[in-house]
Amino acid sequence: MKKTIMALAIILAATTVTFAQMKMDTAQKQMKMKQGAKKYTCTMHPEVVKTKPGKCTKCGMDLVPMKTKMKGKKMEKPMGEMKM
Repeated sequence: MKKTIMALAIILAATTVTFAQMKMDTAQKQMKMKQGAKKYTCTMHPEVVKTKPGKCTKCGMDLVPMKTKMKGKKMEKPMGEMKM
């Protein structure tokens, strides 16, 4: 009886550790995907898009992170559609 209880306790502990590790791995992958998906652009030349920060190839200005589109939130109108 004691051996059965001890075996069940060991199996339960091993299972818990395994699932906790899997959850951490998944969270780390998601963080890397979010970080890796970041793009950088020049404020003067929006057609220049890079995956790493650096300098614009046209004017030499520092590249800034691109804003990502928010789902479910209303975005501002593009400059061409604004009225004065």
